[in-house]
Amino acid sequence: MAKGFSQQLKNRADKIWRAIYGHPFLRELHAGTLPMDRFTYFIFQDYLYLLDFAQVLCLGGAKSTDLGTLEIFTRHALIAVEVERSFHATFGRTLGFSRRQLDHTPKGPITEAYTRHLQAVARGGSLGEIVAAVLPCYWIYGEVGKRLTRRLPKGPKIYREWIATYASEDYWKPVREQIRLMDRLGAPAKNDERKLMISHFLLSSRYEFLFWDQAYTLKRWRV
Repeated sequence: MAKGFSQQLKNRADKIWRAIYGHPFLRELHAGTLPMDRFTYFIFQDYLYLLDFAQVLCLGGAKSTDLGTLEIFTRHALIAVEVERSFHATFGRTLGFSRRQLDHTPKGPITEAYTRHLQAVARGGSLGEIVAAVLPCYWIYGEVGKRLTRRLPKGPKIYREWIATYASEDYWKPVREQIRLMDRLGAPAKNDERKLMISHFLLSSRYEFLFWDQAYTLKRWRV
């Protein structure tokens, strides 16, 4: 599916992505043996992450130079706010916590660092840099969903539902849109901008690994 610059980025991040696929959080979730407190921690932090992610997409829309690209970013921001956050709130009801609890949970250390990285790129970078920074989140979740849906766990139903969401065609449609946009913006980019795109893509990929790791280790601020 991926061609051009997006495939180059994916190839550069291959070692990081393979580490993600092999992380014990995902291996145990796939087996249905992941402790529920770790999954709950993940849902809380992912919910908080999405607010910043939607804001970054809005900033991408503000830097768009044509209506088609603006439409992609505004629609994706709306998905993050309405669909994804509703999705997490539904999980919350299943797991026994409220929207208020979600909204009043502090960001974990990795959540804070990752969202600050995205916000910094969105405010100071080009549109191509923004797409490079947000694309790992889109793409990695889709790849994880596809890999794990090959054999759904026999454990908690909520794990199967989570996997099915990210393996679905509804989820993959915006992933493909961002991949195509990355190819379109990467092709004419000058060398200096391309270097920044690669740097942002790799750093976001590393933060994706650390985000799973934060949930698995229940990492919190020590002081």
